Amino acid sequence: MSEDFEMMDENQVNDLVNRYASMRKDGLPIYFDADELEVIIDYYFEKQDAEEAGKAIETALQLFPSASSFQIRKARLLAYQKTYYEALELLNQIELIEVANEEVYITKAEIYSLMNKHELAIQEYEKSIPYVDIPEEIYSNIAFEYENLNDYSNAIKYLKKALELNPDSENLIHEISFFYEITDNEEKGVDFLNDFLDKNPYSKVAWFNLGICYNALELYEKAIESYEFTLAIDEEYSAAYFNIANSYSGLELYSKAIHYYKETFRFELPEAITYYYIGESYESMDKLELATSYFEKALEIDEKLAEAWAGKARVFVKEGNDKNAIKHYEHAIALMPFNDEFKYDLAIVFLRNNWLDKAEPQFKEIIEHDPQMIEAWINYSVCISMKDGMESAIEIIEEGLKENKDNASLWYRLAGLLYKEGKVQQAYYYMETAMKLNFELYEELLEFLPELDLETRFVELLHFYKHSE
Repeated sequence: MSEDFEMMDENQVNDLVNRYASMRKDGLPIYFDADELEVIIDYYFEKQDAEEAGKAIETALQLFPSASSFQIRKARLLAYQKTYYEALELLNQIELIEVANEEVYITKAEIYSLMNKHELAIQEYEKSIPYVDIPEEIYSNIAFEYENLNDYSNAIKYLKKALELNPDSENLIHEISFFYEITDNEEKGVDFLNDFLDKNPYSKVAWFNLGICYNALELYEKAIESYEFTLAIDEEYSAAYFNIANSYSGLELYSKAIHYYKETFRFELPEAITYYYIGESYESMDKLELATSYFEKALEIDEKLAEAWAGKARVFVKEGNDKNAIKHYEHAIALMPFNDEFKYDLAIVFLRNNWLDKAEPQFKEIIEHDPQMIEAWINYSVCISMKDGMESAIEIIEEGLKENKDNASLWYRLAGLLYKEGKVQQAYYYMETAMKLNFELYEELLEFLPELDLETRFVELLHFYKHSE
């Protein structure tokens, strides 16, 4: 895009384009200088009007046949029309003549990116760097290509290069922090942001993202402190109030969480998700009437907010109204068909009511979608033991162990089921397997088989593994 296009205000651009369009319509001879024609072409590109862009390029090339800027725009038009190789061939011809023209390399990179040839795109962007005064945007584009390759380490590296050139860029700080978050490298994110804040202590966005990293690490007090620094710089930064509320919720300080959720309403219109979180906080405080009222407020704003339907369902469960709970869970699942948490909660309601034929398919769907959801395997086995007997339940747990061979909870449950089947030797063998993986979880076995607490062999086994840790 031409510098003139970026520098001109909207009215100036519109006046220029209208003058050009009027001359075309009236069949008048068209003459504009090269800079003006670049602006006109870029206007049509921005509007995604390929036909008019093509006509403007044709006019420009008639007036300025040797101008590479219009040949490059022709290549962009060809790429827009998905004739990528023709576009690249044209750019290669220009490159032979104008080796130092950065627009050639940048345009080639953009085309390779459209072709999903991200390594080649990176190579072309790299070629442009020596000819660009401030390569911040080039570094950002290279980072984008690495992101497409799922190479987040190099994406972060190039975003940092861009940030060095423009430390005031809020977008770059957000992007770097986001990549640390999605790669579960929040500790590195904390280190990076603290280093950045040493040099840029008034960056509210850096403080905000530092809070996000601390929150992900469950260091809620540090997260709150970081968000408060954000607010010290900009007291109207509403997202910081929202995130402080989330951190207080993590600390189970629900009254404070509610206060900060409501603070966001001072700076922006209430959102459905905020009302939902307020309702969830009241639910955690067992203030069920208030919880329901806020879930309903959320649904008044967004009737398709599945979380609010599930929230109402949880309240109905706590009130012993399973019939309404089921209706609300089913509505939530219809809105979010792949939410295993909703399906699990519904399956538990079915199981508690001995509606085994309804519980079974829910559990089955969950473990097919998320075989690492251990509670689903365990309660699926409970359902099957009631429906088809202990042997079938054992088969379910064994199937779960194929997916989660190092999960102590499943080994404890297998041991418990075998014990109930009278296979005591096998049961004790798997008890030891479980204790080697996670001794502390033996409490789960005692909940399932409380009579073991009176069995000498089991007590001795506990004593042995407790003192061998």
